[in-house]
Amino acid sequence: MPISGEMYAWGDRAKYVPEESGVYALYNEVKVLIYIGESTNLREKFTHYLETNFSDDPRKRETRYYKRELTSNQEDRMKELLDEYRQKHGEFPKYNLPPEPSRKEVAREWGFYFYEDISKPLYEVALNPQDLREKIKKVPVASLEFHQKRGDFAKWIRYVFKEVQLAEAIVKIDETGEDLRRELLISLSGSEKAACPRCGIETIPVKTWKMAGKPSKAGERLQLT
Repeated sequence: MPISGEMYAWGDRAKYVPEESGVYALYNEVKVLIYIGESTNLREKFTHYLETNFSDDPRKRETRYYKRELTSNQEDRMKELLDEYRQKHGEFPKYNLPPEPSRKEVAREWGFYFYEDISKPLYEVALNPQDLREKIKKVPVASLEFHQKRGDFAKWIRYVFKEVQLAEAIVKIDETGEDLRRELLISLSGSEKAACPRCGIETIPVKTWKMAGKPSKAGERLQLT
């Protein structure tokens, strides 16, 4: 069953929800459900949302109301809520889905024109990064190697679209052949989408790693993730 109980107005008072684990649902101004989430500390999560104005996902700035439910099995409960919503509506709440990529385009004179070598045009042109990715899927490897060696992909991304981090990631690719194609595709998609092992939602994975932390007061060696 969905989260029951009172629906609260979103605002600074949300910072004072209990410091306990649980699930929550966010609603827009007409009280339509837009997101279902979970946290090991609801107060910490809501405080972060309020202090950053949803900087992690600006789409959630539509939030005007919320519901919450305390539970120690927050991950399983979130999956249950999402499954229930999908069965009823045929899809997940709109902000539990990854954002649509930008489709802004440049004029053709600023497009990326593919060549296989000097004076050997392929008559393929990309007008935005997503279009570039689609063209990279099908042009010959020789063209990819030609442009990557010259730094053309990174320059276009950096100077035309001002995406410095993406450009720097592309510069670091040092592969050839189909490996080059694969790495370019991964970089231009921000990483490949995958189904979350907990809730089944297809999204862009976040890399995590573990490292040793400082000993606790009891002498226990802690591990950070």
